[in-house]
Amino acid sequence: MLRYSLIFTFLVVMLIIFAQNNVASAAADNVAEFTVGKATVWAIADSISERDLNVFGDVDPSILSLHVPSGKAPSSTMTFLIKIGEETILVDAGMGTPSGERASRLGEGLKSIGVAHDEITLILITHMHGDHIGGLLWDGEKAFPSARVLSSRIEHDFWIDEKSVELFPNRKAGFEMARNILGLYGDSSGTFEFDSEVAPGIKAIDATGHTPGQTAFLLESDGEKMLFWGDIVHAAALQFPRPDMSAQFDMDPEKSAVTRVSFMEKAIAEKLPVAGSHLPFPAIGTVEKGPSGAFLYISR
Repeated sequence: MLRYSLIFTFLVVMLIIFAQNNVASAAADNVAEFTVGKATVWAIADSISERDLNVFGDVDPSILSLHVPSGKAPSSTMTFLIKIGEETILVDAGMGTPSGERASRLGEGLKSIGVAHDEITLILITHMHGDHIGGLLWDGEKAFPSARVLSSRIEHDFWIDEKSVELFPNRKAGFEMARNILGLYGDSSGTFEFDSEVAPGIKAIDATGHTPGQTAFLLESDGEKMLFWGDIVHAAALQFPRPDMSAQFDMDPEKSAVTRVSFMEKAIAEKLPVAGSHLPFPAIGTVEKGPSGAFLYISR
């Protein structure tokens, strides 16, 4: 009997290990790992989807069909985890949707890396749209209880200003979400100025246009760099060949287009790999110059 009991126990343990490995493997399909000098960067897709080009409004249909014949561009909602020095840093927190087509996969992505929510020490927010800050909450509580949450002063002040709601009444729910989250994190939330160092080796860069205070973050370690540029691009298949096209999500479409071109040119001139919040997974790649004002995106 002892022999059979030991065999049974061994089989149960093996089944548990097999199941755990399968779960980790399944979670890992939304995670990709990169190195930047001594820093490790994980691209974690909160969700992977296709972008319907109707978000580009009144754009000539012939332009859309030329670049994206299907009418849908590969896209994603990304977060990025950076380990550098003593800091474990999350750039944006995804949507935080518990279920449905866009159910948040950030948690399983972190689990596959072996990082617990309470191990995150700092969260850098590119901007305060719901698909970037919604994941800061889970079941109405702080999803990252040990983290400081930082955004640009301009962005922060915009989302708590009552006058902003009057300018964008259709975004009332977004303002309420931002205020609720900021209130819950309380003293753990703060602000920074553009061009300041927000963490060791990470500099905040003005990327306004999509929102009044959107921020890009430039990571540098051991002479290597990576640029996290937020929502500069929503549909890569359209906006690299036509960077003048702005989505309806852009709160200042004209400024957004200018910023987009500026950042693409910066990426080329400085040979910077870019990490984009809505680039196709793994959402990290390089930019090259194309013909007649166009740009090319090369995924890593």
